[in-house]
Amino acid sequence: MGGEVKSMRAVGSMICLAVFVAGCAAAQQGPRSGNGDKLYEAVSAGDSPMLAVIDSRSHSADRRLSLGAPSADWKHVYTIVATSLVDTDPTTGATQKTIQLHGTYQLPRATANGVPGGLSPNGRWLVVERFDESAGQMPKASHMILIDTLTYSVRRQVDLSGYFQFDAVSDSGDNLYLIQHVTGREYYVRLYDVPSGLLTDNIVVDKSDGTQAMAGLRLSGVATPDGQWLFSMYVREHEAPFIHALSLVGPFAFCLDLPGGGYADDPGEMQWSLAMKPDGSVLYATNPVTGVVAVISTGANGAPDINRTGRIDKSGRAGGTTQSVNAAVVSGNDVVVGGPAGVAWIDASSLKVRSRTLDGWHIASVGLSPDGHTLYAVSDAGRIAEIATGSAAVVGIFDPLAGKPMALMRVAAA
Repeated sequence: MGGEVKSMRAVGSMICLAVFVAGCAAAQQGPRSGNGDKLYEAVSAGDSPMLAVIDSRSHSADRRLSLGAPSADWKHVYTIVATSLVDTDPTTGATQKTIQLHGTYQLPRATANGVPGGLSPNGRWLVVERFDESAGQMPKASHMILIDTLTYSVRRQVDLSGYFQFDAVSDSGDNLYLIQHVTGREYYVRLYDVPSGLLTDNIVVDKSDGTQAMAGLRLSGVATPDGQWLFSMYVREHEAPFIHALSLVGPFAFCLDLPGGGYADDPGEMQWSLAMKPDGSVLYATNPVTGVVAVISTGANGAPDINRTGRIDKSGRAGGTTQSVNAAVVSGNDVVVGGPAGVAWIDASSLKVRSRTLDGWHIASVGLSPDGHTLYAVSDAGRIAEIATGSAAVVGIFDPLAGKPMALMRVAAA
Protein backbone atom coordinates (compact mmCIF):
# COMPACT_ATOMS: atom_id res chain seq x y z
CA MET A 1 0.00 0.00 0.00
CA GLY A 2 2.64 2.44 -1.17
CA GLY A 3 4.68 1.92 1.95
CA GLU A 4 2.01 3.54 4.09
CA VAL A 5 1.05 1.60 7.19
CA LYS A 6 -2.50 0.34 7.26
CA SER A 7 -5.19 0.41 9.91
CA MET A 8 -7.65 -1.79 11.69
CA ARG A 9 -9.53 0.52 14.03
CA ALA A 10 -9.21 4.19 14.83
CA VAL A 11 -10.81 5.86 17.80
CA GLY A 12 -12.73 9.01 17.24
CA SER A 13 -16.12 10.25 16.28
CA MET A 14 -17.47 11.71 13.09
CA ILE A 15 -18.56 15.34 12.90
CA CYS A 16 -22.01 15.49 11.34
CA LEU A 17 -22.47 18.28 8.81
CA ALA A 18 -25.91 19.83 8.65
CA VAL A 19 -26.99 19.65 5.02
CA PHE A 20 -30.07 21.32 3.59
CA VAL A 21 -32.30 18.67 2.06
CA ALA A 22 -34.29 19.93 -0.87
CA GLY A 23 -37.83 18.84 -1.54
CA CYS A 24 -38.68 16.04 -3.92
CA ALA A 25 -41.28 16.07 -6.67
CA ALA A 26 -43.27 13.35 -4.94
CA ALA A 27 -45.67 14.65 -2.31
CA GLN A 28 -46.13 13.38 1.22
CA GLN A 29 -48.44 10.41 0.97
CA GLY A 30 -50.74 8.74 3.45
CA PRO A 31 -50.72 5.11 4.57
CA ARG A 32 -50.79 2.62 1.72
CA SER A 33 -52.73 -0.63 1.45
CA GLY A 34 -51.04 -3.95 2.11
CA ASN A 35 -49.17 -5.26 5.10
CA GLY A 36 -46.30 -2.80 4.78
CA ASP A 37 -42.85 -3.12 6.34
CA LYS A 38 -41.16 -2.43 9.66
CA LEU A 39 -38.05 -0.28 9.47
CA TYR A 40 -35.49 -0.61 12.28
CA GLU A 41 -33.59 2.66 12.26
CA ALA A 42 -30.75 3.73 14.53
CA VAL A 43 -31.30 7.38 15.39
CA SER A 44 -29.89 9.95 17.77
CA ALA A 45 -32.21 12.07 19.84
CA GLY A 46 -30.15 14.49 21.88
CA ASP A 47 -27.55 12.45 23.73
CA SER A 48 -29.58 9.25 23.61
CA PRO A 49 -29.13 6.92 20.62
CA MET A 50 -32.28 4.91 20.03
CA LEU A 51 -33.63 2.12 17.85
CA ALA A 52 -36.84 3.37 16.25
CA VAL A 53 -39.23 0.74 14.86
CA ILE A 54 -41.10 2.53 12.06
CA ASP A 55 -44.25 1.28 10.34
CA SER A 56 -44.27 2.03 6.61
CA ARG A 57 -48.08 2.16 6.56
CA SER A 58 -48.74 4.44 9.50
CA HIS A 59 -45.54 6.43 8.81
CA SER A 60 -44.77 6.60 12.53
CA ALA A 61 -42.55 4.89 15.07
CA ASP A 62 -44.37 2.03 16.80
CA ARG A 63 -41.83 2.06 19.61
CA ARG A 64 -38.39 3.27 20.55
CA LEU A 65 -35.81 1.06 22.20
CA SER A 66 -32.33 1.70 23.52
CA LEU A 67 -29.87 1.28 20.67
CA GLY A 68 -27.94 -1.96 20.93
CA ALA A 69 -26.36 -4.82 18.99
CA PRO A 70 -28.93 -7.00 17.17
CA SER A 71 -28.57 -10.76 16.79
CA ALA A 72 -28.27 -12.19 13.29
CA ASP A 73 -31.94 -13.27 13.30
CA TRP A 74 -33.11 -10.03 14.95
CA LYS A 75 -34.83 -11.89 17.77
CA HIS A 76 -32.58 -10.13 20.28
CA VAL A 77 -31.13 -6.67 20.75
CA TYR A 78 -28.40 -6.46 23.37
CA THR A 79 -27.91 -3.23 25.31
CA ILE A 80 -26.04 -2.25 28.46
CA VAL A 81 -27.87 -0.47 31.24
CA ALA A 82 -25.59 0.54 34.12
CA THR A 83 -23.78 -2.72 34.96
CA SER A 84 -26.25 -5.10 33.30
CA LEU A 85 -26.52 -6.61 29.84
CA VAL A 86 -30.16 -6.51 28.75
CA ASP A 87 -31.64 -8.75 26.04
CA THR A 88 -34.71 -7.13 24.45
CA ASP A 89 -37.16 -8.56 21.92
CA PRO A 90 -37.22 -5.85 19.21
CA THR A 91 -40.61 -6.97 17.90
CA THR A 92 -42.35 -6.33 21.23
CA GLY A 93 -39.94 -4.28 23.31
CA ALA A 94 -40.11 -6.88 26.10
CA THR A 95 -37.04 -7.70 28.21
CA GLN A 96 -36.09 -11.35 27.70
CA LYS A 97 -33.06 -11.67 29.95
CA THR A 98 -30.75 -9.58 32.13
CA ILE A 99 -27.14 -10.51 32.95
CA GLN A 100 -25.08 -8.82 35.66
CA LEU A 101 -21.65 -7.79 34.35
CA HIS A 102 -20.16 -6.74 37.69
CA GLY A 103 -18.53 -3.69 36.15
CA THR A 104 -19.13 -0.76 33.83
CA TYR A 105 -18.76 -2.23 30.35
CA GLN A 106 -19.75 -0.97 26.92
CA LEU A 107 -20.61 -2.44 23.55
CA PRO A 108 -17.88 -2.01 20.91
CA ARG A 109 -18.60 0.26 17.96
CA ALA A 110 -19.49 -1.38 14.65
CA THR A 111 -19.40 1.86 12.64
CA ALA A 112 -17.56 5.15 12.87
CA ASN A 113 -20.75 7.03 13.78
CA GLY A 114 -21.41 4.86 16.81
CA VAL A 115 -23.77 2.00 15.83
CA PRO A 116 -23.04 -0.74 18.42
CA GLY A 117 -21.53 -4.11 17.59
CA GLY A 118 -19.58 -6.83 19.39
CA LEU A 119 -21.33 -9.92 18.01
CA SER A 120 -19.98 -12.82 15.98
CA PRO A 121 -21.47 -13.04 12.46
CA ASN A 122 -23.88 -15.78 13.56
CA GLY A 123 -24.89 -13.87 16.71
CA ARG A 124 -23.86 -16.67 19.10
CA TRP A 125 -21.08 -14.73 20.85
CA LEU A 126 -21.08 -11.22 22.25
CA VAL A 127 -18.10 -9.22 23.53
CA VAL A 128 -18.34 -6.24 25.88
CA GLU A 129 -15.35 -4.15 26.91
CA ARG A 130 -14.09 -1.62 29.45
CA PHE A 131 -10.79 0.17 30.02
CA ASP A 132 -8.73 1.46 32.93
CA GLU A 133 -8.64 5.08 31.85
CA SER A 134 -5.66 7.33 32.41
CA ALA A 135 -6.10 11.09 31.99
CA GLY A 136 -4.35 12.31 28.85
CA GLN A 137 -2.92 8.86 28.10
CA MET A 138 -3.97 5.60 26.54
CA PRO A 139 -5.67 3.18 28.95
CA LYS A 140 -3.29 1.13 31.07
CA ALA A 141 -5.41 -2.02 30.96
CA SER A 142 -8.28 -3.50 28.95
CA HIS A 143 -11.02 -5.88 30.07
CA MET A 144 -13.48 -7.89 27.97
CA ILE A 145 -16.15 -10.48 28.60
CA LEU A 146 -17.08 -13.09 25.98
CA ILE A 147 -20.73 -14.05 26.51
CA ASP A 148 -22.55 -17.07 25.10
CA THR A 149 -25.90 -15.63 24.01
CA LEU A 150 -27.43 -19.10 23.74
CA THR A 151 -26.87 -20.04 27.38
CA TYR A 152 -26.49 -16.48 28.78
CA SER A 153 -23.22 -17.52 30.39
CA VAL A 154 -19.72 -16.05 30.45
CA ARG A 155 -17.30 -18.14 28.45
CA ARG A 156 -14.16 -16.08 29.03
CA GLN A 157 -13.05 -13.05 31.02
CA VAL A 158 -10.17 -11.29 29.25
CA ASP A 159 -7.83 -8.96 31.20
CA LEU A 160 -4.84 -7.47 29.36
CA SER A 161 -2.23 -4.86 30.20
CA GLY A 162 -2.25 -2.05 27.63
CA TYR A 163 -4.90 -0.67 25.30
CA PHE A 164 -6.80 -3.32 23.35
CA GLN A 165 -10.16 -2.94 21.59
CA PHE A 166 -12.53 -5.50 20.17
CA ASP A 167 -12.33 -6.06 16.43
CA ALA A 168 -14.12 -9.36 15.70
CA VAL A 169 -15.00 -12.77 17.10
CA SER A 170 -15.42 -15.97 15.09
CA ASP A 171 -18.64 -17.96 14.84
CA SER A 172 -17.02 -20.73 16.91
CA GLY A 173 -16.17 -18.26 19.67
CA ASP A 174 -12.60 -19.58 19.68
CA ASN A 175 -10.90 -16.69 17.87
CA LEU A 176 -11.11 -13.21 19.38
CA TYR A 177 -9.46 -10.49 17.27
CA LEU A 178 -8.24 -7.39 19.06
CA ILE A 179 -6.76 -4.03 18.12
CA GLN A 180 -3.61 -3.33 20.12
CA HIS A 181 -2.87 0.39 20.19
CA VAL A 182 0.89 0.84 19.94
CA THR A 183 0.94 4.63 19.63
CA GLY A 184 -1.73 7.25 19.10
CA ARG A 185 -1.62 6.44 15.39
CA GLU A 186 -0.34 2.89 14.88
CA TYR A 187 -1.99 -0.41 15.79
CA TYR A 188 -1.53 -4.15 15.62
CA VAL A 189 -4.21 -6.77 15.05
CA ARG A 190 -3.81 -9.54 17.63
CA LEU A 191 -5.44 -12.93 18.02
CA TYR A 192 -6.63 -14.03 21.45
CA ASP A 193 -7.08 -17.80 21.69
CA VAL A 194 -10.25 -18.25 23.74
CA PRO A 195 -9.92 -21.95 24.64
CA SER A 196 -6.44 -21.45 26.11
CA GLY A 197 -7.12 -17.96 27.45
CA LEU A 198 -3.91 -16.64 25.90
CA LEU A 199 -2.98 -13.76 23.62
CA THR A 200 -0.99 -15.40 20.82
CA ASP A 201 2.52 -14.13 20.15
CA ASN A 202 2.04 -13.67 16.43
CA ILE A 203 0.59 -10.45 15.01
CA VAL A 204 -2.12 -10.80 12.37
CA VAL A 205 -0.38 -9.72 9.17
CA ASP A 206 -1.33 -8.72 5.65
CA LYS A 207 -0.47 -11.85 3.65
CA SER A 208 0.05 -9.78 0.50
CA ASP A 209 3.12 -7.97 1.88
CA GLY A 210 3.64 -9.02 5.49
CA THR A 211 2.84 -5.60 6.96
CA GLN A 212 2.18 -5.60 10.72
CA ALA A 213 1.67 -2.02 11.94
CA MET A 214 -1.40 -0.20 10.65
CA ALA A 215 -3.06 3.23 10.70
CA GLY A 216 -6.40 4.59 9.50
CA LEU A 217 -10.09 5.08 10.25
CA ARG A 218 -12.63 2.26 10.00
CA LEU A 219 -15.99 3.38 8.60
CA SER A 220 -17.99 0.15 8.61
CA GLY A 221 -17.75 -3.57 7.94
CA VAL A 222 -19.66 -6.57 6.63
CA ALA A 223 -19.08 -10.30 7.18
CA THR A 224 -19.67 -13.07 4.68
CA PRO A 225 -22.75 -15.21 5.39
CA ASP A 226 -20.56 -18.22 6.24
CA GLY A 227 -18.68 -16.21 8.88
CA GLN A 228 -15.29 -16.86 7.24
CA TRP A 229 -14.35 -13.25 6.43
CA LEU A 230 -14.91 -9.76 7.77
CA PHE A 231 -14.51 -6.92 5.25
CA SER A 232 -13.92 -3.47 6.72
CA MET A 233 -13.86 -0.15 4.88
CA TYR A 234 -10.95 2.08 5.87
CA VAL A 235 -9.96 5.60 4.94
CA ARG A 236 -6.73 7.38 5.71
CA GLU A 237 -5.97 11.00 6.32
CA HIS A 238 -3.65 11.61 3.38
CA GLU A 239 -3.48 8.27 1.56
CA ALA A 240 -5.81 6.12 -0.52
CA PRO A 241 -8.68 4.13 1.07
CA PHE A 242 -8.59 0.35 1.35
CA ILE A 243 -10.65 -2.66 2.34
CA HIS A 244 -9.27 -4.87 5.10
CA ALA A 245 -10.27 -8.51 4.59
CA LEU A 246 -9.78 -10.33 7.91
CA SER A 247 -9.91 -14.11 8.05
CA LEU A 248 -12.00 -15.16 11.05
CA VAL A 249 -10.53 -18.67 11.00
CA GLY A 250 -6.83 -17.79 11.01
CA PRO A 251 -4.27 -15.10 11.92
CA PHE A 252 -4.04 -13.38 8.55
CA ALA A 253 -5.66 -10.67 6.48
CA PHE A 254 -5.46 -8.95 3.09
CA CYS A 255 -5.46 -5.21 2.39
CA LEU A 256 -7.14 -4.28 -0.88
CA ASP A 257 -6.21 -0.82 -2.18
CA LEU A 258 -8.94 1.34 -3.71
CA PRO A 259 -8.58 4.35 -6.04
CA GLY A 260 -8.73 7.67 -4.22
CA GLY A 261 -6.96 9.91 -1.75
CA GLY A 262 -7.06 10.97 1.86
CA TYR A 263 -10.16 12.29 3.63
CA ALA A 264 -8.28 15.32 4.95
CA ASP A 265 -7.63 16.37 1.36
CA ASP A 266 -11.01 15.28 -0.04
CA PRO A 267 -13.95 14.96 2.42
CA GLY A 268 -15.78 12.95 -0.23
CA GLU A 269 -13.65 9.95 0.77
CA MET A 270 -15.90 9.64 3.84
CA GLN A 271 -18.78 8.53 1.57
CA TRP A 272 -17.65 4.92 0.95
CA SER A 273 -20.26 2.19 1.45
CA LEU A 274 -20.08 -1.61 1.25
CA ALA A 275 -22.78 -3.91 -0.15
CA MET A 276 -22.56 -7.70 -0.46
CA LYS A 277 -24.53 -10.05 -2.68
CA PRO A 278 -26.91 -12.22 -0.62
CA ASP A 279 -24.87 -15.35 -1.32
CA GLY A 280 -21.69 -13.63 -0.11
CA SER A 281 -19.77 -14.24 -3.34
CA VAL A 282 -19.19 -10.61 -4.34
CA LEU A 283 -18.67 -7.39 -2.39
CA TYR A 284 -19.15 -3.94 -3.88
CA ALA A 285 -17.42 -0.81 -2.60
CA THR A 286 -19.02 2.40 -3.86
CA ASN A 287 -18.40 6.10 -3.46
CA PRO A 288 -20.85 8.32 -5.39
CA VAL A 289 -18.96 11.50 -4.47
CA THR A 290 -15.55 10.44 -5.79
CA GLY A 291 -17.21 8.37 -8.54
CA VAL A 292 -15.53 5.01 -7.80
CA VAL A 293 -17.08 1.53 -7.87
CA ALA A 294 -15.06 -1.61 -7.05
CA VAL A 295 -16.01 -5.28 -7.40
CA ILE A 296 -14.33 -7.58 -4.86
CA SER A 297 -14.29 -11.37 -4.78
CA THR A 298 -14.78 -12.54 -1.21
CA GLY A 299 -12.37 -15.47 -1.16
CA ALA A 300 -14.72 -18.42 -1.71
CA ASN A 301 -12.23 -19.92 -4.19
CA GLY A 302 -9.04 -18.31 -2.94
CA ALA A 303 -7.79 -15.05 -1.49
CA PRO A 304 -10.09 -12.01 -1.57
CA ASP A 305 -9.19 -9.66 -4.39
CA ILE A 306 -10.42 -6.64 -6.33
CA ASN A 307 -11.69 -7.99 -9.64
CA ARG A 308 -12.26 -4.63 -11.33
CA THR A 309 -13.04 -0.99 -10.72
CA GLY A 310 -15.20 1.47 -12.61
CA ARG A 311 -15.88 5.17 -12.76
CA ILE A 312 -19.29 6.82 -12.57
CA ASP A 313 -20.24 10.48 -12.82
CA LYS A 314 -19.51 12.16 -9.52
CA SER A 315 -22.64 13.26 -7.69
CA GLY A 316 -22.84 15.84 -4.96
CA ARG A 317 -20.22 17.27 -2.69
CA ALA A 318 -19.37 16.39 0.88
CA GLY A 319 -17.85 18.76 3.37
CA GLY A 320 -16.21 18.22 6.74
CA THR A 321 -16.35 14.58 7.75
CA THR A 322 -19.95 13.77 6.84
CA GLN A 323 -20.37 10.01 6.41
CA SER A 324 -23.15 7.77 5.16
CA VAL A 325 -23.62 4.38 6.86
CA ASN A 326 -25.40 1.42 5.26
CA ALA A 327 -25.92 3.57 2.15
CA ALA A 328 -25.60 0.77 -0.43
CA VAL A 329 -27.46 -2.46 -1.21
CA VAL A 330 -27.51 -5.06 -3.96
CA SER A 331 -30.90 -5.18 -5.69
CA GLY A 332 -31.14 -7.77 -8.45
CA ASN A 333 -28.57 -6.78 -11.07
CA ASP A 334 -28.08 -3.31 -9.57
CA VAL A 335 -25.84 -1.85 -6.91
CA VAL A 336 -27.89 0.95 -5.35
CA VAL A 337 -25.97 3.62 -3.46
CA GLY A 338 -27.09 6.81 -1.71
CA GLY A 339 -25.08 9.95 -1.13
CA PRO A 340 -25.20 13.76 -1.10
CA ALA A 341 -27.06 13.87 -4.43
CA GLY A 342 -29.73 11.22 -4.08
CA VAL A 343 -29.68 7.56 -5.11
CA ALA A 344 -27.69 6.07 -8.00
CA TRP A 345 -28.70 2.77 -9.61
CA ILE A 346 -25.52 1.14 -10.97
CA ASP A 347 -25.63 -1.82 -13.33
CA ALA A 348 -23.46 -4.48 -11.70
CA SER A 349 -22.23 -5.82 -15.06
CA SER A 350 -21.26 -2.60 -16.81
CA LEU A 351 -20.67 -0.52 -13.65
CA LYS A 352 -22.58 2.30 -15.35
CA VAL A 353 -25.35 4.36 -13.77
CA ARG A 354 -28.69 3.39 -15.30
CA SER A 355 -30.85 5.74 -13.26
CA ARG A 356 -30.82 8.39 -10.53
CA THR A 357 -33.53 9.09 -7.96
CA LEU A 358 -34.18 11.76 -5.32
CA ASP A 359 -32.00 14.45 -6.84
CA GLY A 360 -31.34 17.05 -4.14
CA TRP A 361 -31.61 14.64 -1.22
CA HIS A 362 -28.63 13.83 0.97
CA ILE A 363 -29.07 10.11 1.67
CA ALA A 364 -27.85 8.84 5.02
CA SER A 365 -28.85 5.18 4.64
CA VAL A 366 -30.80 2.74 2.45
CA GLY A 367 -32.48 -0.63 2.95
CA LEU A 368 -34.43 -3.20 0.91
CA SER A 369 -37.80 -4.70 1.75
CA PRO A 370 -37.74 -8.50 2.28
CA ASP A 371 -39.44 -9.10 -1.09
CA GLY A 372 -36.91 -6.85 -2.82
CA HIS A 373 -39.62 -4.70 -4.40
CA THR A 374 -39.10 -1.54 -2.34
CA LEU A 375 -36.01 0.48 -1.54
CA TYR A 376 -36.24 2.73 1.52
CA ALA A 377 -33.94 5.75 1.36
CA VAL A 378 -33.45 7.83 4.52
CA SER A 379 -32.34 11.44 4.16
CA ASP A 380 -30.02 12.99 6.70
CA ALA A 381 -32.97 15.16 7.77
CA GLY A 382 -34.97 12.03 8.67
CA ARG A 383 -37.42 11.83 5.77
CA ILE A 384 -37.95 8.42 4.20
CA ALA A 385 -38.65 7.77 0.51
CA GLU A 386 -40.19 4.54 -0.77
CA ILE A 387 -38.84 3.64 -4.21
CA ALA A 388 -39.98 0.84 -6.53
CA THR A 389 -36.85 -1.16 -7.36
CA GLY A 390 -38.10 -2.21 -10.80
CA SER A 391 -38.68 1.31 -12.09
CA ALA A 392 -36.58 3.36 -9.64
CA ALA A 393 -39.68 5.56 -9.22
CA VAL A 394 -40.54 7.26 -5.94
CA VAL A 395 -43.92 5.98 -4.74
CA GLY A 396 -44.10 7.68 -1.37
CA ILE A 397 -42.36 10.05 1.03
CA PHE A 398 -42.96 10.44 4.75
CA ASP A 399 -41.25 11.76 7.88
CA PRO A 400 -41.62 9.56 10.99
CA LEU A 401 -40.03 12.27 13.18
CA ALA A 402 -37.88 9.58 14.76
CA GLY A 403 -34.65 11.54 15.25
CA LYS A 404 -31.41 12.18 13.40
CA PRO A 405 -30.62 9.09 11.29
CA MET A 406 -27.55 6.98 12.03
CA ALA A 407 -28.32 3.86 10.00
CA LEU A 408 -31.27 1.93 8.60
CA MET A 409 -30.32 -1.37 10.21
CA ARG A 410 -33.10 -3.65 9.00
CA VAL A 411 -36.31 -3.81 6.97
CA ALA A 412 -38.73 -6.59 7.93
CA ALA A 413 -42.18 -7.62 6.78
CA ALA A 414 -44.89 -6.34 9.11
